This record gives sequence, C-alpha cells and structure tokens, in this order.
Amino acid sequence: MTNKGLFLPVLFFLAMSASAVAQAWPPAQGTATVAGLAVSPYDKNNPKSLFLTGRVVVEEGMPLPQPAAVQSSCNGTLHTEGYTDSRGYFTFEMTGARNSLGSQGSETPSLSGNLPACELQADLPGFISEKVDLAGASDSAGVIRTSTIVVHPATRAPGAMISATSAAAPGSAQKNFRKGCEQAQKGQWEAARESFEKAVHTYPKYAQAWLYLGQVRMQQGQFDAARQSFQESLAADPKSVEPYTALADLALREKHWQELADTTDHILQLDPVGRPQYWYLNSAANYELKKVDKAEKSALQGLRVDVRQAIPKMQYLLAAILTLKHDYRGAADHIRSYLRLAPHAPDAAVAQQQLQQLEKLSGAAE
Repeated sequence: MTNKGLFLPVLFFLAMSASAVAQAWPPAQGTATVAGLAVSPYDKNNPKSLFLTGRVVVEEGMPLPQPAAVQSSCNGTLHTEGYTDSRGYFTFEMTGARNSLGSQGSETPSLSGNLPACELQADLPGFISEKVDLAGASDSAGVIRTSTIVVHPATRAPGAMISATSAAAPGSAQKNFRKGCEQAQKGQWEAARESFEKAVHTYPKYAQAWLYLGQVRMQQGQFDAARQSFQESLAADPKSVEPYTALADLALREKHWQELADTTDHILQLDPVGRPQYWYLNSAANYELKKVDKAEKSALQGLRVDVRQAIPKMQYLLAAILTLKHDYRGAADHIRSYLRLAPHAPDAAVAQQQLQQLEKLSGAAE
C-alpha cells in the first residue's frame, strides 16, 4: 500500500480565506427586515439561515475609530462575515452554504446545532478583540442578538497600529471615507467605490481608503484593480498588515501559491504571534509549491502560536505534509488531534477514513 491518493490537494481542506471580503455587506433579498436588512422568512424546523446582530465597542464604551470587520470562528475556520457601521453596530446573515461551518457551497442541515462551536470576534487594526460565543436560542425571526464584542488597544506589533497617514487625512477625505463605508454596508458598491475614490483623490496617502476601495473592487469582481488598490495602500503605509492580508486573500482566491507564500511571509514578519491563521496559509502555499520542509516548518510554528487551538485544520494540514514525508505515525497523530478538536467538521468522516489508512501504513512500515 502506498500513500498515493491518501490526501486530496490542499484546496480540499483549505476552507478558510485569509481575510474574506465583505461577503455580508449586500442585503439579502426577502420579505421581512431586521434592523433595516431584508431577510428571508425563517423556518425554525429547518434553520438554513440565521441572522446575527450586535455591536463592537472599544473598552470602557469608547466609540470605534473606524468600522471593524466581524469574523466568525467555527470549528477552527475563520471567516469575515461583514463589517460594522461607523458606530460599531452590525447585522448579517449566516447561511448554510456560506458560513464557516462548511466549505463553499456545502449544505448545512441545521446551523443552530453547530453554533455552540462558533465564536464571534472583531478585526480592527491596533486592537485585540475579545470573543463571544454564538450559542443561544434565536427568536421567531431567526435572529441571535450577540453579546457586545469588546476590543482593547494593542501595541504588540507594528503592523497592528492604526495608520498615521490615515489619521492625518483631511476632513473632506474622511467624510467621503465614512460615506463609502455606509454605502458599502448597504451593498451600494458603485456608490461606495466612487466615495472611496474621492477620498484617495483628495488625499493620495489615505491608506485605509485605498484598502477599502480594493475590497469594494473585489466585491465587484475587479481583481486586478483591487490588487492595485491594495498596493497603493501599502505604498502609503508599508508597515500596515491589512493590505497584505487583502493581497493574501486575492492570491488564495486565484490560487497564486507563490504570491500567497510571499505575502504571508510579510504578514508574519510584521506580526509573527497574533495571526496564526497566516502560518496556516503560508504552510498551505508551500505545500502546493511542493516545498515540503518549509510547509512543515510553518505548520509547526502555527501550532505553537495558536495557543487557543482555534485552527484545528493546522493539524490536518500537518498530517498531509507528514504523509508526503512517509511519517505515517506522525500523520496519524495529527489526524487524531484534528478529529479531537473538530469532531463535527464537515470532513470528519473523510479524515476518519484517512486515519484508518494511515494506521495501516504505519503498521506496515514497522
């Protein structure tokens, strides 16, 4: 027996994006509304979709300096669900086909049964977010009102600081930036693009506006233009992590593995401890490039910094790497760890079958 075909290509289990782009910004179509957001009728007997609403605040109730990304973490998969408004409020839909409990396009029979394995956090440059559990009953409209997400100022990494160039933007540029954020929150992509373009035209060093312009362009499918916007953001503030995370998302989306490896290298130089998901993506990129030793090194470092074990798929990826190196016993150990950390993952049954094959291979090798 050989290890040929034991693991599918890494895309089979690369279900998390680096910094998914505003996928919850457009309003859903439906007949009811939640906080001004159109929603579909909710069937409690078959909850294919749920709506989360809440607020992100700075410690002691201070307002946010800018809109924050709201991310779900389900079974170790991090997914950007949407963004807050300028006051920190958010409402978005988690659907069976799109949320992080499964791969894109998968069916999730019941989200309510899986939500206890999910947490919600904010992503905001210069701040560290607390996490809130999503376990809890929804009301008759399928709405879960989450606990307030509190973020705390952080100075742990230079790339996490709020951009000084963005803070220095003149009032007219900031006004267009805020307008663009509000339009994007409503799914008004063309209007948001025009507002962000006005902001950067007024102040070409507006790193945050360039970043958000790139995200809007990604939403519009203008990937080359988005990449240019992210590069302009980096030119305005070379020490910012966020443009690199956006470029990593583009590289992952387009399967540009060398670009993903290079971009995540930059992210990890700026913040080697606070973003373990980029050790995972760096390892996956090197795995695809057949740089097995580098892939193993990144995955092991990712496990070290992922002290909360929030990314179980790091274990799965390391199992695939060790299988290529014919370390079947080590691979089996990491598959067991993956199944222990994510027993209800969509690919748990496949992982269990792979574990059985690895155990046979490790026994044959003795």
